[in-house]
This record gives sequence, C-alpha cells and structure tokens, in this order.
Amino acid sequence: MKAVIIGLRHPHSGSIGPSRPGYIHSFRQLEGVDVVAYCEDTDLSLLDEATEFDPGAGIYTNLDDLLACEDFDIACVTLPANEVPRTGIKLAEAGKHFFMEKQFARRAADLKELVRVVRRTGVKVLPGYPHRFNPVAQDLRRMIDQGVLGRPLDLEMRLVTSQVRPGMRPPDNFRYTLKEQGGGILHMEGCHYVDLMRFIMGCEVKSVQAMTGRPVGYIEEPLEDVAISAFEFENGAYGSLHVGFLQSVMGGYDTAMVFRGMDGEAHWTPLGSSSMTITSVSPLWKSTPTKVFEHDFAPIPKPGYGGNLWNLNILQRFISDIRSDRDPALTIEDALHALQLIEAVYESGRTQRRVEVEYGV
Repeated sequence: MKAVIIGLRHPHSGSIGPSRPGYIHSFRQLEGVDVVAYCEDTDLSLLDEATEFDPGAGIYTNLDDLLACEDFDIACVTLPANEVPRTGIKLAEAGKHFFMEKQFARRAADLKELVRVVRRTGVKVLPGYPHRFNPVAQDLRRMIDQGVLGRPLDLEMRLVTSQVRPGMRPPDNFRYTLKEQGGGILHMEGCHYVDLMRFIMGCEVKSVQAMTGRPVGYIEEPLEDVAISAFEFENGAYGSLHVGFLQSVMGGYDTAMVFRGMDGEAHWTPLGSSSMTITSVSPLWKSTPTKVFEHDFAPIPKPGYGGNLWNLNILQRFISDIRSDRDPALTIEDALHALQLIEAVYESGRTQRRVEVEYGV
C-alpha cells in the first residue's frame, strides 16, 4: 500500500530526521506500507529536508499536483485545522483513504461537509484520537461492560499543560490562532479527553454547562486558556472536564481521571501512568475488592508518534481495515460529535447557560 505525507509543519508530523519523531516515522515503519511522497505548501524548506532524508520519494508543493502525478492509496494528513476539510474532500473525491491529525476543522459545519463526502465516496478515514486505544482505557471499558463498577454515576477528567506565551508555547503558532485553529485549549488538546469521555461512558453528552477564559492572556482572543465544563450524559451519569494552558513551566501534563459507578470506582493518570486502580463491591470481585491493572507498554521499534507500540498498532489496524473493507474502530462521525460537543461548551461559556448538544450531519 502506497502512502503520502501531506503537511510537514505540524509538530505531530515530526521532523524529517529522527530528532522529533512523529507520524512521518510511524507511517514509514508500518508493515506493508511504502511512503512514496511528501507534500508541503507553506514551509518549502521542509521539502528540502524530505529530499535529503528520503531521496527516492516524490516532492510536491500543492495537493492538486500530488493527486495528478502520484499513485497512492492512503494519505497521512497533518495540517492546520482550517486546511483539513478541503484537503480531505479532495482526497475522498479521488478515492484516497486517509488518516487525519487533530484538530480536524475549525468548526463543526466544515467537518460536516467532509463527513458527507466521505459517506458518499466510501473511503476510510481515521481521526487522530489515540487515547481510547490506550490499553488502560480499554481495560476500564471492559470492566464497565462486565458490570464490575455498576451503573455509571460520574466521570472526572483533568488535563493541564504549559502556558501559551512568549518563550513557551509561541502565541503566533497556527495551533493558537483563531484563523487556523478556531479554538483554544479545549479545541486543540482537550479534544482528546472529550473523545475519551465519550468512549468510557459509551454514549454521548446530552447537555453542558461551562466556563471558558484566558487568564494567562497571550493566546489570541477569543480563544481560551482554560475551559471548565460539567456534562450530563445520555445514560444519566454526570461528568466534569477541566483543561488549561496554565502550567508555568514548559513540557509535561497534569492529568487525572476518576470514574465512579454504583458499585465501584477507577483511578487513572492518563499520559502519566500505565496503571489503573479499581475498587469494587461487586460480588464478582468479592475476594479482592481492590485491584491494580498494570501495563508494560512496549516501545515502538523505531522512533514514531507516541513512542509506544500500541500507538503504532492503531495505524496498523487502520491499514488492515482498509484492506478488509471494515469501518475503522474510530470514525469520522466520532470526530464530528466531539467537535459538536466542544462547540456546545463554547456556546455555554459565552452565554453562561446550560446548552443542549446537537449532533447529526
């Protein structure tokens, strides 16, 4: 299967060399996949690096030329949010499957258009929300399905990382601008936890009450440094999500997750721990009411996005889905629903009222 990389300036595409591994390096080590071309239309110096790094690959400065001249099956799209929908539409119309790194659009309306084209053409699309595939998250979902924790009651999540300000996260980077990104911390980073909450609960959010703000103040207005949301899920449970560009030191994340059910609770530190502690009064666990689930995350054989083998396996499974004509385990509709929930949070933050979330295409 022939693959192309579209967009080299996104930090998650990774540098061409191995110093900052990203999706470029992940795709290059997928079994049965050959990266045959690179496309970048803004920072053309990155194409010079690509030529040096991969001299046999095709080099393109625009998508139209890539589609006209290169024979390929799948694309890895790592672009600013405002460029993803129109790129995805062109790929889908050409019958090309693709992976897309978040965020997938500035607005849900833009992503809706892409969803409609993907449905019509039948191409396979994998959105870049890996956290639901973390073995710890998979364990928790299994415990919920087995009834160990009882009826879901509440889910708390937190993700706080370094500030957007000069000398740290550069405010002029496309990830922190209204024109290219369209949202702040919730849109760019918290979206991962929005998808993770949907996966853990196994249902959508009905309504949200939220506050958003920019206390640090360097991120472009009206984008937010912090978003604090309270959710009501369709299954009757409640939840909260606190995300922020708030840490005064660069690097790292302060994360937490607590799930509470009628018969037990689970504690996990996403991005910080490969273990989860579950306590249950269920008769299924009468002999050992508290258990710790530990995972020894195998590293990727070579540098690549995420650094763990399970991250690479997400992409390898997607390749298998394409070959077997199966729907991916995470769909473009999941990406749309997450973005629709994020927009409901923003509306609630603006209006200071409870907002019902509207889904659908």
